[in-house]
Amino acid sequence: MLNRKVQDIIIQMIEDAKNVNIECEVPLAPEKLMQLKGLNAYCVNQVIQEPEVIRDPRKINYYTNQELKLALMAFCLSEALVNADRRNKETREFFAENITVYMKDPHTKKISFGVIENYKVDAAIYNEIIEDWKIYRDREGFGIKALIDNKTNLTGLADYMRGGDPVYEFARFHRKYTEQEHRREEQNRQATEQAFRNGLVQSLAQELSKQQLLEGRNPMEILEMIFPKNQKQMPSLPKPQPELDPKVEQQVLRFLEHTNSHER
Repeated sequence: MLNRKVQDIIIQMIEDAKNVNIECEVPLAPEKLMQLKGLNAYCVNQVIQEPEVIRDPRKINYYTNQELKLALMAFCLSEALVNADRRNKETREFFAENITVYMKDPHTKKISFGVIENYKVDAAIYNEIIEDWKIYRDREGFGIKALIDNKTNLTGLADYMRGGDPVYEFARFHRKYTEQEHRREEQNRQATEQAFRNGLVQSLAQELSKQQLLEGRNPMEILEMIFPKNQKQMPSLPKPQPELDPKVEQQVLRFLEHTNSHER
């Protein structure tokens, strides 16, 4: 069993690893840097259970940096997969090559994104996706199942295939979830438009009815005029045959006369 002094040293190492300042080569808003600092602290809690860290606590920053890089790769890949122009070029390997997390000094952690454009990094990092990653990576949770249940209110995610590399599994989930949300938004938009049209038709029908009543029309006539379906119950009148154009009629007569003369 470790003596008290060694325990205190390890506890201090863990606290120092959690409380490092985060610097990023990409200009991020202060609140996003704070969110990344919180994510770093979460990563520390994850790696302190790693066998290598338990054996040698001095490796805590090394493993934390690896876990943080994994999260950043997943965020960036999630953003790329919902963009048709990016999904085939910006792969997991691309982000693994360009994202670097390292200790600038004992109290500062530096994050570099290589050739990844600033606006892409900024779009990929936000509080919701960070919280999703925490649910997904929680050692005490159920991984992707817990995330799906949490995001969909236990309704599930159609056509989603679980498994594979954690970065890809997480990013595939976000693409499927985004697609599902876009479909739901489009359905809601169409339903809202239809409700607006129905309300407008009813309003116009009411105004038309008032005008027709003021003109002395029979209420049943007004109903039949506004709602054509009521006319199905009435016997339909034969449609008048369209009159032939005089020129066409003359040509038909000449043809018939010519035919009769040959038959004789």
